[in-house]
Amino acid sequence: MTENVVPLTLSSPNALRMIRELAQDSANIVIVPHGKKRGRQRHITRSQIEACIRKGVIKEGPFLNAHHNWQVTMYRHAAGEEMHCVVAIDWPSRLIVITVYH
Repeated sequence: MTENVVPLTLSSPNALRMIRELAQDSANIVIVPHGKKRGRQRHITRSQIEACIRKGVIKEGPFLNAHHNWQVTMYRHAAGEEMHCVVAIDWPSRLIVITVYH
């Protein structure tokens, strides 16, 4: 299987492995304008988003979204704070943060 081809099926463990691999470089984490707006409204910083993606667990998904990207909802609970990040995997090069919430 060519690595640049979006897989037809994706298990949660394989999605998490790909997310962790891509999240090692913060340049691979792209926050769309909607996600930035929601982050500001909810007082969620970029570093909190990156930590959620790097250390969180998959709460929902993976599933193929309308843009044919695998999408998951990541969850992290740390230091009394809970947060979620909705993330699409733009296979195989980056993670797109769609929205964030508590």
